[in-house]
Amino acid sequence: MPKSVVSSASLGDVSASGPASAWAVGADAETGFRQGTPLILHWNGAAWSKVALPGVTGPGYLSSVSAGSRSSVWVLGTDKSGTVLLHWNGRRWRTVGFPGRATATVTSVAAAAHGRAWLVGSRKNAAGASEILVERWNGEAWHVVPTGLGQGTLSKVRVSESGDVWAAGADANGVPLIAHDHHGTWTSIPGPAVTNLNDVLGVSASNVWAVGIIFSPRQYEPAISHWDGSTWTTVNVPANVITQDLSISPDISGQPQWAGAEAGINPSRTLYAYYDGTAWSSVPGATALSGVNDAGTVTAHIPGTNATWGVGESVLLTAQGLMPVGAIIEFNPGKPPS
Repeated sequence: MPKSVVSSASLGDVSASGPASAWAVGADAETGFRQGTPLILHWNGAAWSKVALPGVTGPGYLSSVSAGSRSSVWVLGTDKSGTVLLHWNGRRWRTVGFPGRATATVTSVAAAAHGRAWLVGSRKNAAGASEILVERWNGEAWHVVPTGLGQGTLSKVRVSESGDVWAAGADANGVPLIAHDHHGTWTSIPGPAVTNLNDVLGVSASNVWAVGIIFSPRQYEPAISHWDGSTWTTVNVPANVITQDLSISPDISGQPQWAGAEAGINPSRTLYAYYDGTAWSSVPGATALSGVNDAGTVTAHIPGTNATWGVGESVLLTAQGLMPVGAIIEFNPGKPPS
């Protein structure tokens, strides 16, 4: 962690365009859970450094980052003024406006090929109900995309190697759904029987993975679900831990490899789930934890390799609520340690 990062700090997302360039976002100098000075870190192939963000001031938190290339990176979050969307063009960061910035709720951004990008969330319709919002960056400006997906919200968006767009969210009744754009046509399928979806990895229309949580008064379980084109199947990994799966990332072939997770109550290490091509298993992370009530990590594949970045945060539960303890950065070259 760069010495210039001010405690307490936390990281909420990470994205890499290759082995020599990655970006992690969150906040430092936090006074509450995910409330501090907006923070961007950059990996140059040898070390992480803190990025100066003139004009982006706290309190705030940067929650989503997507690197399409070394010269096109998008970051979404909040600062003192409200929602903030930032773009890196290879030389400098700048704030970019988008339709509905003052009124819409946007949750995730994804860079695409040829300098394009996608933004998702929700907005209020004339009747005051939340309807799904999708916006597309055409290289010059953001435009609202008429998807016909109806009421609800999208919480995570990703662009596959083929250029298809996949998003996870929920309909107006809170039922999970997966949205898919293929050559400009948006469709949706009902999501798996879970409480909430945190991430999605679309390999093809008959090979979709989603992660999240199953929650009820009697259970609080992680969920990794697979859609084969007609049916969802779900496994609860990491097993035997009160947790949720926060992210899913691929290997070099585009198939699922790692899921980032919460580490459970009073954990001793960070925690992940690993897919060997046949089954998922629980894998402890590289960071030892002590004196914290929970920790969570999200993952990002490093293009051109089988390696993965993991970033996150550890927290304490206090009378004032969750309070940050420290930011987490981890690296895995491809497989769990033997």
